[in-house]
Amino acid sequence: MCTLIMTVLLLSCALAGVLWAGLAKAANPPGAAPAAELPKTKTNEKDGAEMCLIPAGEFLMGTSEEELAAWLKAHPEYKREWFANQMPQHTVYLDAYYMYKTEVTVAQYRKFCEATGRAMPREPDWKWQDTHPIVNVTWDDAQAYATWAGASLPTEAQWEKAARGGDRRVFPWGDAWPPPNGAGNFADETCKASGKFPGWTFIDGYTDGYVYTSPVGSFVANPYGLHDLAGNVWEWCADWYGEEYYKNAPARNPAGPATGTARLVRGWSWDNGNPRYVRAAYRGIYHPAGGVDGVNGFRCVLRLPGP
Repeated sequence: MCTLIMTVLLLSCALAGVLWAGLAKAANPPGAAPAAELPKTKTNEKDGAEMCLIPAGEFLMGTSEEELAAWLKAHPEYKREWFANQMPQHTVYLDAYYMYKTEVTVAQYRKFCEATGRAMPREPDWKWQDTHPIVNVTWDDAQAYATWAGASLPTEAQWEKAARGGDRRVFPWGDAWPPPNGAGNFADETCKASGKFPGWTFIDGYTDGYVYTSPVGSFVANPYGLHDLAGNVWEWCADWYGEEYYKNAPARNPAGPATGTARLVRGWSWDNGNPRYVRAAYRGIYHPAGGVDGVNGFRCVLRLPGP
């Protein structure tokens, strides 16, 4: 009897081991490293871009009623309807991914054009500078670059999670307004002193040292190691825009509506001095073939397991 009992126990343990191995294999499919083993940074060999890991998990996307009430109290000139497309705030789960540490540069985009025969976009007033972000690109331009680089444009959920830096911060640098020194490239005292932009809203007392765009990575990184998620250039996202998409968006890896007429952009650019537009939750909208002169750029993401 003892021998029989021992045999049954041994068979049970063996079966449990097989089942556990199967579950582990399913959780970590071939080619995908377990999350604990993923490097914090890696480089895309195609364009030399440095990338930072954004770990899998949940985050709160959009603007809550409490946040909106606080904003309307602090800024009575704002209107509630301006925030409607950022509501309701909802929980989103994203698989892990890598995001470019900076926006795609002029030099990187030129390499893409030389390799594919695509024309460079219209040169901005400040002329091409290799270390500055590429500008004047359409959504199709950005999408073509991402495909060439073996990457993707970020979904707006991926972009917002990255901008929030792993917590519920209002801006990519934190919760403070005006931004602390080194937060990013905005319409500031330098822009104001140039005299080129009469009638603009400037951030009084803030100086970033640049009238137009700045070299990528010039300002403080957020907790994920990413730069320029506010200011410098607008960044194209993969999604079509849906004004009420948040009301019924999938809770896991949302990718936006299936169709639309406008694409999402995030982060605003060097020409902004208004806090409403550089909030992590703000959703900008442009026709995929359009944009504003000198402000449309992008960065890419690499979805796992990746190449």
